[in-house]
Amino acid sequence: MKKCQLFILLLFFIKSSFAQTSNFDELPLPILRQKLALSKSDTTTVKLQLALGHLMLLKASTSANDIDSAKRFSTQASALSRRLGFQFGIINAMLLNTEILYSQKAPDNALMIAQNALAFSIKHRNSDGEARSYYLISRYYSTSNSLEKKLYYVNKAVTIFRKNRNSLWLSFMLTNNADLLFQGGRNSEGLKLLFEALNLGKAVSRRTVEGIYWNIGRVSMRTGDYANALKYNLLAIKTAKEVNDTTMQVAWIKHLVASTFIRLGDYKRAIPYSVEVMKMAKRFNAPFFTILESSSLAFEYIHLNRLAEALTVLNEIKSNAKSDDDRLSVNVDFLYSLIYAKKLSEAGVYVQEVKKILPLISKDNIAGILNAYNGLAYYYSETNQFNEVYRYSNLYTALAHQLSYIEDIDMAENRYYKLAIVNRDPNSVIGHFLKGQQFRDSVYNRVKAYQAFLLEMENETLAKNRHIDSLTLDAQIKEIKLKRNQLIQKVTIFGSVMLLIITGLIYSQYRLKQRSNTLLTQQKEEIDQKNSALQQLILDKNELLKDKDELLSEKELLFKEVNHRVKNNLQSVMLLLENQAATLEGDAFDAVNISRHRIYAMSLVHEKLIESSKLKSVNMGIYLPQLIEHIRESFQGAAQINFKTSVEELIIDVSLALPLALIVNEAVTNAFKYAFPNQKHGEIFIAFGKIKEQIRLEIADNGVGIDNPLKTKANGGTGFKLIRGLCEDIDAKITIKNASGTRIIIQCNNDQQQEEVNLELVLAHLPDLNTK
Repeated sequence: MKKCQLFILLLFFIKSSFAQTSNFDELPLPILRQKLALSKSDTTTVKLQLALGHLMLLKASTSANDIDSAKRFSTQASALSRRLGFQFGIINAMLLNTEILYSQKAPDNALMIAQNALAFSIKHRNSDGEARSYYLISRYYSTSNSLEKKLYYVNKAVTIFRKNRNSLWLSFMLTNNADLLFQGGRNSEGLKLLFEALNLGKAVSRRTVEGIYWNIGRVSMRTGDYANALKYNLLAIKTAKEVNDTTMQVAWIKHLVASTFIRLGDYKRAIPYSVEVMKMAKRFNAPFFTILESSSLAFEYIHLNRLAEALTVLNEIKSNAKSDDDRLSVNVDFLYSLIYAKKLSEAGVYVQEVKKILPLISKDNIAGILNAYNGLAYYYSETNQFNEVYRYSNLYTALAHQLSYIEDIDMAENRYYKLAIVNRDPNSVIGHFLKGQQFRDSVYNRVKAYQAFLLEMENETLAKNRHIDSLTLDAQIKEIKLKRNQLIQKVTIFGSVMLLIITGLIYSQYRLKQRSNTLLTQQKEEIDQKNSALQQLILDKNELLKDKDELLSEKELLFKEVNHRVKNNLQSVMLLLENQAATLEGDAFDAVNISRHRIYAMSLVHEKLIESSKLKSVNMGIYLPQLIEHIRESFQGAAQINFKTSVEELIIDVSLALPLALIVNEAVTNAFKYAFPNQKHGEIFIAFGKIKEQIRLEIADNGVGIDNPLKTKANGGTGFKLIRGLCEDIDAKITIKNASGTRIIIQCNNDQQQEEVNLELVLAHLPDLNTK
């Protein structure tokens, strides 16, 4: 036996919820915070702040921090809205502030703010704000004491939303109105409003539909129509999955499904839902809900003869039961479980605990008191303590009659009936049997009437939907016909326009073709004339090219002939000098011999130009070694002087090659003459190559060196003057060092190009042969 009235009372518990004020209200908290961080101070920012404020109040267990956060968002939205002149934001910030005050248990202040919002909305002709203000004013009034007053303000809100065709808020308010009617016992009126809200909700918000299904399931459960309760609650769960709802509303729906299975005696199917609800309650940190669902889960386990699991669940929540109400609930659960398991001696301990806590319980906790009376009567009935059974049964029955809980009255009559049988009191047996049957018939008739009315509502809704579908289909057909006629009209007009355009284009093309033909004829004549002229030019060009090739061949032959003659002349001069040198001695001999070397250097250049396919450049890798060998052979005692050369295969212009060759000649000759006195052994090093973009020539010896390189530069002999003069002509940098001998370094750019070798430039630096 279980405290069934607890499940019925829970049907009246709904956490305050709100319809959307903007499209942001259904977004998760992290996304709202992210959007707010990225927003600029505009109307979107206001809507995000209002949505975040609502979300703070919709948490499963709203803490003081959450309420403070909601208040902060409300203040920020109000300030920004007033700065922007945004009436929507001003009104909704006031309404959010009203909801916050209700959450803080300050109804008088909340009523004042709601009335201010109403006055502001009327002044600025904002009918939606006016309707929502009426709704929040209705929340001030108690359902038990001022139901009609509450309904009055709710109906005013419904009227405005219906007039404005605000389907979302109208659906929400109809659901709220229906709940008030159910609490007033006006089930038929409430159910009609729920189905109207359902039709509206399907068109605007699936999340709204989820709540309406749940409300129909709650009403069906309270009426005793468990089949429809299960049907609509399962539809609510399905819708919750579709909209990805993970709020506590889903936990309440699943709790109702588990409770329905309990009423149907299908405890095995109830357990998975109770387990899910337990997990959600712990995740949302909802202690009341955790204790509530633990009680249900323990009840399910005990009726499947799983006492150990039931006690485990109850022991888990026992430590969390802090208030007297929670302690009473947990002890009564232990009592039921142990009585059902026939462990009456252990149950006796909890009987004393329950009796000890009962005087501390507030009269407002009707469900807890009913549950305790029923548990105590159940215990004393099982232990045959009839006086106590009657005592607590009478208390239980009186409270059930006072609240008109038919199922509880039926349960009490059933207990009286069993007691009458035990006491062998035939009159009481018959009397309690008839009363119990009367209540069962009443419940049965009520359920049947409810099912018939619900079926009627479903059929009406189906008929309305069919009619709406039919009207929608007719409208669609008319729209299709209209669109088809419009399309035909547009196609006809478009075809006519296109025909005119095509005709115009054809004529235009015809005229264009005529002009093109005339132009092409003229262009053809011009092209023919130009072709004739071009052919003549080509013939002239071919003749000129032929003449050019002949001239180039002649130039090459002439150039080679000139080089050959220059070489022969220079060799003749060399022979003359050689013959003259034979009759000379001393300085005169040296001067003639040096001149002969210089002339040989020039004749060797022309010899290489004759041998080379390139008429203006010389391969220094071949030229310099040959020149150096000639100088070495010309000096007596050269066998004691070793040469080390490092010459790159570098082809340079003859205008640069000849000065460099003369420089090498002068430097090597000076080394032979002055570096090694007394025929001393020594080495001469010659290096030539390219470093980066410059040509580098280096001549060094390990002889006696020179006393003062600077003095040598300024007042040197003929050889050094010639070297410096040649360096100036080719724009080269000369460096003379005295380190373990003499070292001359020449650096210049490889950009010397001349049409012909300037022999006069070279000869200008040569000494006078007649000078003695």
